Amino acid sequence: MKKTIFLGVAMLFATLSFAQNNRRSAEVFLEIVNPGRYTVYLDEEIVSSATGRFRFYDVYNSAPILSIIQGDTVILKQQISVTPEQRLVLSLDNRSLITLKQLNIFRNRQYALDDFDGYTGAFNTGIVPAMPPQPDPYYRLLSPEAFQEFYTSYKKSNFDSERVRLINAISKNASFSSSQSKLILKTFTFDEERLKIAKSLYQTVVDPQNYFTIAEIFEFPYYKDEFLKYLEKP
Repeated sequence: MKKTIFLGVAMLFATLSFAQNNRRSAEVFLEIVNPGRYTVYLDEEIVSSATGRFRFYDVYNSAPILSIIQGDTVILKQQISVTPEQRLVLSLDNRSLITLKQLNIFRNRQYALDDFDGYTGAFNTGIVPAMPPQPDPYYRLLSPEAFQEFYTSYKKSNFDSERVRLINAISKNASFSSSQSKLILKTFTFDEERLKIAKSLYQTVVDPQNYFTIAEIFEFPYYKDEFLKYLEKP
């Protein structure tokens, strides 16, 4: 009887171990929008950077612990879920973790990804005809370095009209993420102008599924409701 119980326990631990440690690896990439120097752990692996982008390759644990530290402060410690042969692209927004993308690492048995959140396009082996390039709004996303330079200049503007001109100038050639948009819109003095620009930025935001988080920055319920009604439109 004891031998049977021992074998059952051993099989249980073996199953759990297999579920947590895959033979096929994944990747976890993280973007932190707020400027600063951070240290990021994924289980025992560590990456430090002041550029706001962190890359973890060869992730075998299907449920690793992600820890984000700024100075001596733990900003976030959270278990995440990864899928073998996929790259999980995350963004940190005010201590909330947002999933931006999940990308297949391989296409036609070739490594198919660029250095952060897109496909290279050079994944065709000749066996399967390559698909024509598809428009991808993410390709215009400002890098953390470029956004930090923009935001530094942007914060020096004293009037909403000046901020609008800067946003319009950047928006002609680049798109913002929802977390970047939230930082931008928080600086507006009046909800009326904030709502107008929020609607404008939504047209090209790279992660529209996360744009609802903008609602919390409106000071008056009327403008918050108007914003949410706008998002509900098809």
